Amino acid sequence: MQIKNLRHPSLQIADFLTAPDQSWCIYGDNGSGIDDLFAILAGDIVPAAEVLILPEDAGIISFSIQQDIYEHELLIDDSDFLDHPDPGTPAIAFLPPGSDRSPLLAALAMTDSLSKGYRQLSSGQSRKLILLREILNGARHLIIQNPYDGLDQAGCIELDKALATLDRHRVQVLVTVNNREDIPAWCSHLAILDQGRIVVQGRRDMVIDRFDTVRSAARGTFQPALDRLVAARDLPVDAAEELVNLRDGFARYGQHLLFEHLDLRIDSGCHTLVTGPNGSGKSTLLQLITGDNPNCYANDLRIFGIRRGSGESIWELKRDMGIVSPDLHRNYRAPGTTRQVVLSGLFDSIGLYRRPTGVQERRAMQWLEWIGLAGKAAQPFRRLSFAEQRLVLIARALIKLPRLLILDEPTQGLDGYNRAGLLDFLEQIAANRFSTMLYVSHRQDEYRPFFRQHLRLGSVTASASMPFPVIGNPTA
Repeated sequence: MQIKNLRHPSLQIADFLTAPDQSWCIYGDNGSGIDDLFAILAGDIVPAAEVLILPEDAGIISFSIQQDIYEHELLIDDSDFLDHPDPGTPAIAFLPPGSDRSPLLAALAMTDSLSKGYRQLSSGQSRKLILLREILNGARHLIIQNPYDGLDQAGCIELDKALATLDRHRVQVLVTVNNREDIPAWCSHLAILDQGRIVVQGRRDMVIDRFDTVRSAARGTFQPALDRLVAARDLPVDAAEELVNLRDGFARYGQHLLFEHLDLRIDSGCHTLVTGPNGSGKSTLLQLITGDNPNCYANDLRIFGIRRGSGESIWELKRDMGIVSPDLHRNYRAPGTTRQVVLSGLFDSIGLYRRPTGVQERRAMQWLEWIGLAGKAAQPFRRLSFAEQRLVLIARALIKLPRLLILDEPTQGLDGYNRAGLLDFLEQIAANRFSTMLYVSHRQDEYRPFFRQHLRLGSVTASASMPFPVIGNPTA
């Protein structure tokens, strides 16, 4: 791979060269041009360059490829014609014949997932499936975008072990990451991208020592003035209010049981962290609460004091919810501008179908200013980078300061600055009792003191340093 004198609106790269015996990591903040550079390496953008030599047999693993597969799965979804939800194409069908005998399946903990439908996989599992597909189809080069996003700690370790062995099979790996913590120890070389330029590159051990002196001075952007948020809050928070009450809860896909015997109560101010391995049912639990999983009607579940299945309107319940999740991100396919997506949060719709008031328009623009995207208010949402889309969806959830704020891996795709800025802002939300948070995360550096209880799904144990109780360990 070789780049010389590349020119693009967000990039100016003088020289970049890899050798067959090298494994590379390119680090860049969300505003560094890292997403455009990945698109160039993946062949999706053809820039002006004196020299641009890319591998012809590269396997590409990215958020956009996951999205393309997901949208195709929606097109062939036969749930409306069946007496059960269509799980989608079996995972094994994405792999070449004979793949069930590959030792990589066990190395990536995917053996038990081969019979699942694609839509039953977590975002981390679907990324590992695409990685397996490219390796087993014989790709000699792998170009991977944020490989660790959405993976639990065990999954990160498994992926690291698998990628570290690929050089022995003459497979060259290049990954791009947004967080310093995600720079893998196995890569031999590292480059740092800042404001569209590669400011330092070379052997990993030499570059990592210079990391703090060359990275951007950018900071997280979620720092709105609290007095303006107070004015936007429609109702005072009742500290004694019950928001969620699930008794002896369960969830399953077909015959596959995700969890059972789960008791969960969330009162106002009881900010709850949910952790567990990929596939343990974390996202499904949140879908039960939001009403996006049919198992919600079979459970003893009360939302805002109303029992699910008692004739209530899910839209009345969602009026008091703000939601950010990989599932929402995948499903937000309606055309619209960045500003319209933020405004749609006021109406709980995917797409904007009502005329907003002037006050609502100004509030949406304030949120776009706070996340640093006011200049892109008129741009189509789907043309933003993955990280920018995620920031917009966070603003969409927060614009109405809901009683219950449901966040399923909200920082996926965000760099360390934006991630820290968002968490700092959520800490302000908690301190001022604007919303009560239900938060799913795989990252231990997101376990903030404002969480009051910790729900652990599956077999993952809680860290002894956490200042809040573990409230159960339901099993499948």
